[in-house]
Amino acid sequence: MKPKLFFTFLFFISLHLAQAQKLSKEGTHEISKKANKGYLYEPKVDEAKNEITLTYVTRATGRNAKFEAYLFDMDFNFKRMEESEVPLEKIKGFKADKGEEYTVEAVTVEPNLLGTLILKSKTYKRKWNWFWGGYDTKISYGEKIKPKSDDGGKFQYIAHSEQPESGNILIFAGDKGTGLGNALKMTTEIHILRFDHDLNKVSDNLLKFDYPQTVVAVNTDDQDDDDDTDNDVLLLFAPLGGKAYKKSADPSAVNYTFVRVGKDGTVKERVSIASKAGIFNGNMFVTIGDDVLIMGATGDKTDDYFDEKFVAPVNMRDDEIEKFKAKGFQVVKISKGKVAFVSNNTLEDFDKKSQSPPSQKKNPEYTGRKFKVADIKLLNNGDILLAGQKYTKPKGGGHVMKFGNLGSVGGNSGGTEYEDIIMMHFAGNGILKASYGVRREENNKEAKTSANNQLIMESADGKSVYWTIMEMKGWKQEKELGESKYKFLMYPNVAKIDVVNAKIGDFVQMGQGKTEYFVNNKYPSLPIGKGQVVFLGENKNGKTLWFAKMPLE
Repeated sequence: MKPKLFFTFLFFISLHLAQAQKLSKEGTHEISKKANKGYLYEPKVDEAKNEITLTYVTRATGRNAKFEAYLFDMDFNFKRMEESEVPLEKIKGFKADKGEEYTVEAVTVEPNLLGTLILKSKTYKRKWNWFWGGYDTKISYGEKIKPKSDDGGKFQYIAHSEQPESGNILIFAGDKGTGLGNALKMTTEIHILRFDHDLNKVSDNLLKFDYPQTVVAVNTDDQDDDDDTDNDVLLLFAPLGGKAYKKSADPSAVNYTFVRVGKDGTVKERVSIASKAGIFNGNMFVTIGDDVLIMGATGDKTDDYFDEKFVAPVNMRDDEIEKFKAKGFQVVKISKGKVAFVSNNTLEDFDKKSQSPPSQKKNPEYTGRKFKVADIKLLNNGDILLAGQKYTKPKGGGHVMKFGNLGSVGGNSGGTEYEDIIMMHFAGNGILKASYGVRREENNKEAKTSANNQLIMESADGKSVYWTIMEMKGWKQEKELGESKYKFLMYPNVAKIDVVNAKIGDFVQMGQGKTEYFVNNKYPSLPIGKGQVVFLGENKNGKTLWFAKMPLE
């Protein structure tokens, strides 16, 4: 089976921009055979001591682990290596109060073929795994119930958000009524249900609409089971207006509604949005403090209803999204419970404002087809940068792995082929300033089947931005603590963007000299001070560490 790519960026927000994307200093150091066969447990930076520590797990048996810690000064000069043996209870990520194995009682949903809401209890059994330094999870399921409303009606499942801190679950469901069901009631009366892990109903808050509604997007379906934070849930509703709803439909197809729900199930915000297009696939939410950006592709008419293009429920809409040919891209900002702006940018706008690095011959453009988001950045001047990648799929195959509420990330997706990279550059009012199109540097088989990780870093004065694309040169299989693992051979490719004039410069490859170096898959950089970024990597066989400092001022 082809490996899936998982990549964690650990950059600090305080990083600034350089005058040019070039390395000011590099350093290398060989590690021991034991460290190379182990894994990098955790890098630490202590600026007060002028010290960088890279700690490797070299052995893990019983209740203790053995480590090798490599210490460097801030200029990457090697100082010493320290060996140690540490009890399990003191290892980062290990829950000392819960032990090597523990269980969590929770609840999930399992709608039937008709979409009727069914709750099911589940148990997480977690066991510490030294191979990757975290808990493995096995899930078993138990009792089922079919909740009913106060008048005995069933619920039509819409979406849910599991709350790992309490074991509770927040569910959004329409009231189907009794008998054969009431289609109008279950699309105008949305229940916000909260159940505990014993399947007891904790609360039931009603969200009423004057006209039938469908959920366009909700940011609940990708919460990490190990995340102990119960966050607000954001939803976007659109009026239904297909054949079955012509008589009862909202007269305006562009009358969208944004709803923010707290972890206790109460509605914290409800805001009407006058979309610039009837079809607005606003499936990207970005929170900035209490403000929210909603972004997504649009159609080209104001009288088309959302459900005339998207029929499937929100959690089963992937195929319809794949086939959708967008005519524009809309940005909505919600601030202080009101709409700050709604800006729709047409494909003609993208065509007029499209550009590429000066040395690149071809100019890839956003065409409204399949597009996967990699990173979104709100700049200090209010500009919005959205970086992503075009892709194609074979007919009848493939699946794109979701990336939180933004899109997807990496890996072989059933024949999915990733193509040109696009960054959309919007002004603070959502109007497109530029669309930067980039041809990928690496075009081998691995690069085509793995989405490129991307990162956007801003300068201190806000006039420039560094856009880093991690180029995939290939992958290799190796062993860590005796178990097989895939190592992805990626290097940073960096371009500077003039934010004020909306102009992109050429890309510069980092670590690709006579000896090739690739970033560490888990820790691609070190958080060292302000005004610089330090890439952390190694050569292909992993024996030689690589440090590369790129000044950002």
